[in-house]
Amino acid sequence: MKILFAGEGGQGVQVAAEILAKAAFSEGKEATYIPNFGVEQRGGVSLAFVVVDEKPIPYPKFKTADVLAILSERSRERTKEHLDTKTKIILGPALKGGLKTDLPPKVWNIVVLGEVNRQGRVVNEDTLIEAMEKRFAKQFEKKPELKKLDLEALG
Repeated sequence: MKILFAGEGGQGVQVAAEILAKAAFSEGKEATYIPNFGVEQRGGVSLAFVVVDEKPIPYPKFKTADVLAILSERSRERTKEHLDTKTKIILGPALKGGLKTDLPPKVWNIVVLGEVNRQGRVVNEDTLIEAMEKRFAKQFEKKPELKKLDLEALG
């Protein structure tokens, strides 16, 4: 499964990709995560390439994605070369026609992560929750309400 997350710095694209790759690895699958972004930490286009497979992954980057998650309009242009007719496209809540949610923008990356996992059937949902809990352990410890919000966002 080849998954491309695309957004802008600060939207949590890299965080979502990292959680998914670590969840797959914890299930014994082969998993790679390659971040790709400009010098800007916030506001620049941010891409994250994730590959999950049962067998060794010879090269972590790919030409076409099986699943493409787009979180911002500006990042859409950067993803065109990674599309083909079989690519499943998931539009984030900020985009016209995107996923619908009443949750705040700070968890939209987790909303998208949950949908990527459902459509790609990448990992067991419990494994994804465990990976998310590990990634956000300190934040969840300090603010338990964030855990509830992220779990709701995951769907």
